[in-house]
Amino acid sequence: MRILVLIALLVGFATGAARADGIGVVLVHGKQGTADQRELAYLSQQIERAGFPVDRPTMCWTASRIYDHTLPDCMADIDASIARLRLRGATAFVVAGHSLGGLGAVLYGATHDGLKGIVALAPAPGPRVANNPAVKPSVQRAQALIASGQGDEVQSFADSNTGPSGFTVIQVRATPKIFLSFLDMSGPANLVTDASQLKAPVLWVSGTKDQSQIARELGFDKAPANPLNRYLQVDAGHMDTPGAATDAVVAWLKEVAKN
Repeated sequence: MRILVLIALLVGFATGAARADGIGVVLVHGKQGTADQRELAYLSQQIERAGFPVDRPTMCWTASRIYDHTLPDCMADIDASIARLRLRGATAFVVAGHSLGGLGAVLYGATHDGLKGIVALAPAPGPRVANNPAVKPSVQRAQALIASGQGDEVQSFADSNTGPSGFTVIQVRATPKIFLSFLDMSGPANLVTDASQLKAPVLWVSGTKDQSQIARELGFDKAPANPLNRYLQVDAGHMDTPGAATDAVVAWLKEVAKN
């Protein structure tokens, strides 16, 4: 019995070491979301159970911070997440995100080398938000404020978020420069451009009931060719896409880990 216990302890230690030396996953929430939001809880739990440590950062687009940094500067939140995963023994990294977090994951993958992969879950459709009739005047006003030298003065702007019932208009306070960094399609918020500059393989997931999603040929198909690239449609709306994609995400992570 003591021998069996010792063997079990040694196996457990070896398994833990293997996990610590493997891939860590950064899981990024959407606009006005939180690190512990319900939509990501099950996915996070299953990724951890599969042997991949997960870190869920609180991004600069969470409701309590929105928006306190430009979109590119918000990538520092992911940097910090990766640093925490390193402390847990991870040596390689996948960045995954939902909605605006999906856009953030793609942008991070387009601007950072050495990642094992990117997972974009119902990535935020920047052009559709910027062209929303309720939001477009705020975009134009932000542009005018910047042109007049007032780009660093905090203002109120109309923005849009996607929830269970579709697009909803929200009010945010930010500087015009910060606001535009999330909505100017000539900048880092352009999902199509970011996809074309990815430096790692991508798993791209869209829900068949999610009207916010851009067509495959305008997003996923723009990514540089990679044998690990995967496009998946799930029977889900915007908010429940992460849960519906859980098995596929875990399977893809295992595939990436072998390469």
